[in-house]
Amino acid sequence: MLQTSEALSILDMSGASQANISFITGFGHRISSDDIIGTMLQQFGNDWFENQQAASTAHRFLEQTLTFPEATFDGALVWDALQFLSSPVLEDTVARLMRVMRPGALMLVFFNADEKATRIPVYNYRIQDAKTILQIPRGSPQRCQCFNIRMLERLFEGAASVKFFLTRDHLREVIVRR
Repeated sequence: MLQTSEALSILDMSGASQANISFITGFGHRISSDDIIGTMLQQFGNDWFENQQAASTAHRFLEQTLTFPEATFDGALVWDALQFLSSPVLEDTVARLMRVMRPGALMLVFFNADEKATRIPVYNYRIQDAKTILQIPRGSPQRCQCFNIRMLERLFEGAASVKFFLTRDHLREVIVRR
């Protein structure tokens, strides 16, 4: 996708980083960032999963997340942020994400595939090169949801396609086409 000659608009949901900016703009594309993990830290404090249950906190989170105009992006690096959200914040965030993506846009999303894990590390993701992504620890481990393939299909049911890949390190890589 990134090697196309057409200038694309890409959303990085791991916050602004020079590594990601340099990599994406090196292909002639535009990049915007939305630090969804930073917003979770601000709004949900130390226990993200529990603190999403308060309607006022969830509302403030959603007011600050994905505030871009409709159909702004051709692609998104969502990383693993969605696995830290619970219903209904999760579904509302995915709906907002789908809204800001153009038809046919691609999203890269990671989910932890270890069904026994109750808390997992939080990372920022930095693109080192075309074959390497660095995970940089950020904050303390948080509670998360484990998603099986059927749950992910339901979560992205409005998408044109959803493809799954299991990577090493218990990560499920999901490519979503709007």
